[in-house]
Amino acid sequence: MDFEVSIDEHAEAYSIIAVRGEIDLHTAPKVEYAIERAAQTNGAVVVDLSGVAFMDSTALSALVRSKDSLQERGTSLRLAAPSQAVDRIFSVTGFSDYFDIFPSREAAIPDQG
Repeated sequence: MDFEVSIDEHAEAYSIIAVRGEIDLHTAPKVEYAIERAAQTNGAVVVDLSGVAFMDSTALSALVRSKDSLQERGTSLRLAAPSQAVDRIFSVTGFSDYFDIFPSREAAIPDQG
C-alpha cells in the first residue's frame, strides 16, 4: 500500500490531515511535518487515520511529540476515525486515554459556534 499524507482542508479554526498507508520509521517524520505545517492556524489539527493500515511505535512517538508541541502553543491535536488496526494499537498501549480520538472526521472538527 502506498503511503500518502496531505492537508485536505485548511480553515481558520482547524486543519485536516489525511493519512493513508503505513506509518512507520520511514513515514512517521512526514506525518509529523504535515501536522506542524497544519498547526499554523490557531485552532485544531485533525488527523484522519481512517486510511492507515499499520502503525508502529515510531508513529506513536511522532504523534506524542506533535501533541505536546501543539499543546504548548494552545493548539489541539484531534485524531479522527482510526482504522481497526490503529484503534487496537491505541487500546493495547493505553494511548487511547492520552489522545483526543473521535469516531469520524466530522466529529473531530471543533464547533464553529
